[in-house]
Amino acid sequence: MSSFAWILILVLTLTVLGSSALLFVTIKYYWGDRGRPPLTGDERRVQHEKEIEMRAKQIEYSRMNPPRPRSTSFWDNTKQS
Repeated sequence: MSSFAWILILVLTLTVLGSSALLFVTIKYYWGDRGRPPLTGDERRVQHEKEIEMRAKQIEYSRMNPPRPRSTSFWDNTKQS
């Protein structure tokens, strides 16, 4: 076979592989775990309460562990711990 034929076969093979990977990811995204129907009223309320609890924990953690300011020296690039 000529070199042109091998290049053509390689390009077509890679095109089919890329298209099938894109199709797989698309199907997995739309009809997989994330493709479920929206939550009902009670489920939304429970999820909202969990989010509020999580946010309260984040705020409490940030109050207990405030960020440390960086050194004012330009040449001091040591990690702040």
